[in-house]
Amino acid sequence: MRLIQKLSAAVCAACLTLSAMAVPFVHAEDAQSSVMLPSGLPLDEFRLILEEKEEELEGQFSSAAVGVFQGDEILYTGYFGETNLTEQIPADENSVYEWGSISKTFVWVSTLQLWEQGKLDLSEDIRNYLPDNFFRHLSYDDPITMLHLMNHTAGWCENTYSIASTKADDVRPLRQALQESEPAQMHRPGEVTSYSNWGAALAGYIVECVSGMDYCDYVHENILKPLGMEHTAINPLHSDNSWVQAQREKTNAYMFAALGIKSDLGTCIDYIECYPAGAVTGTLSDLMTYAQAFVDADAPLFQDPKTQEMLFSGSAFYGQSEIPAACYGFWPLEYSVRVYGHSGATNACNADMIFDPQTGFGMAVLVNEPKGNWYMKNASALTFGALSDAKYAPTGNAETITPQGYYLPSRSIYRGLMKFMGYLNGTKLDDIGEIERIGEGVCQITAEGSAMIIGETAYPNGRSGFSVSSMDYIEDDLYLGKLILFTVYVLLAVIASYFLRIQWKLRRAKRWTSYKGCAMMTAGEIAKLVSILALITACVFYSLSYGMHRGEAIAIGIVQMVCIAVCIAAAVSSTIFMLSKKNAKPAMIRYALDTAGNALAVFAMVYFEMYRFWGC
Repeated sequence: MRLIQKLSAAVCAACLTLSAMAVPFVHAEDAQSSVMLPSGLPLDEFRLILEEKEEELEGQFSSAAVGVFQGDEILYTGYFGETNLTEQIPADENSVYEWGSISKTFVWVSTLQLWEQGKLDLSEDIRNYLPDNFFRHLSYDDPITMLHLMNHTAGWCENTYSIASTKADDVRPLRQALQESEPAQMHRPGEVTSYSNWGAALAGYIVECVSGMDYCDYVHENILKPLGMEHTAINPLHSDNSWVQAQREKTNAYMFAALGIKSDLGTCIDYIECYPAGAVTGTLSDLMTYAQAFVDADAPLFQDPKTQEMLFSGSAFYGQSEIPAACYGFWPLEYSVRVYGHSGATNACNADMIFDPQTGFGMAVLVNEPKGNWYMKNASALTFGALSDAKYAPTGNAETITPQGYYLPSRSIYRGLMKFMGYLNGTKLDDIGEIERIGEGVCQITAEGSAMIIGETAYPNGRSGFSVSSMDYIEDDLYLGKLILFTVYVLLAVIASYFLRIQWKLRRAKRWTSYKGCAMMTAGEIAKLVSILALITACVFYSLSYGMHRGEAIAIGIVQMVCIAVCIAAAVSSTIFMLSKKNAKPAMIRYALDTAGNALAVFAMVYFEMYRFWGC
């Protein structure tokens, strides 16, 4: 498919060249049709591909809004499908979508504006800007700076506690929401990249503290108004823009599976209390207006254009190379050209915004499908093309490396009763493509004809890892053992359910024979089954609202504590009877198995902190 697209692009380019030779001039209205995108694809062909795909994908997607620009000129705007399939509301210029984590870029722009004014130092400990004793769960006394927050290197793991609410009346003030959902600080500041919604929202609150303005008001006054963005809402309720608030109610969210099976999620409006991290909602037109500001040489969002130049100069780099891994909160991405921007996803929508300040080209995509769709997955590559594996390793002399063992993503939960989730995403990096070391601390992965740049890292604790722009993958020598432990815990609960069922049937048939300690054994089996059910319940709560609410976590933690206590008591009871030499051999085997099963279950529950509802 990629080869066909390239051949098509070459043919179209040749046709355009011949046309230019044959015609002495080009009419103004035909100027856009001759535009060649950075990918090498003519704009006309780009348009044709997107429009033909709408018909081909009928019944397999909901809607998409796609825009391409160069400088201050909008080259293309396309609306596809319907934002509400039941009411047949077509996607158009009045459709609003949630921008998700693109919201964070407003925090970083605000931060640099305050830095320009001398009100904020990017290298200062942020505790100097926050109220006294703001943090409750820091693991390190090292300073945390705004630059750490911008690069996502402050050390926090993912939240256990919710940063959103499903009820408008339950939305808490930003400070309260932040303090009550503070995650664990798992890494020393500056050592590990771990993307953090909470850290970005905290930076938004620091903007409040430094500017003396409500964060939402600050963004309206210093970003939206100067750019004329009249169809964008900032706060979690969208109440700062009544038009957006009303339009958002008309957009439903959808999930599509194989064979055209779809799920209508309704409006699926979540109220993101830590809203600087992901609550911005608006139109495609406003998103493109925002993106265009970053390719404008006059830098309309800053007092000095040099600030915008600094923004894209890089704030973190891959190894010892000059390839940026982060740019003051914006992510640099390597396509056929280097672009900058941010993507975003909520429980209702998916969004992307990228641009190239050098050529002025940029694009934006908005869809009302949380897992994305064809337009979200392909529009960027159609616009900017794939990174060639020869760009950073032109001589072909790069050293091929084969990472051994398993690596865990830093962006996950590694403390508290959802800790087990962090161990379900282990990966062997050699499975994803050929890895070549192209410089000190920088590598290139090549797969399916395209390339990706990653960093190679050695941590102070002796472990190795690899980094992409938003998170690290850290080596874990004991990963398989931990995974086996969790698997055994699950199997023990399954076995317990069978034992309880068999026992119930025997009792019902009056064939059950009681023996010493059997009541305690039964209690242990029940405890293991209750524990796994409590864990499943925690997963359900967690998935419903960007995390668990405190009351839910406390209740589940207490249940797990009781389960641990019962399993310990059952293990002790079986051990006592096992040590007694008055029992028959079958009973001794039963006691030994019960002791081992309960001990393993307790070990798993304690190691994976299924009881811990605080400091996480």
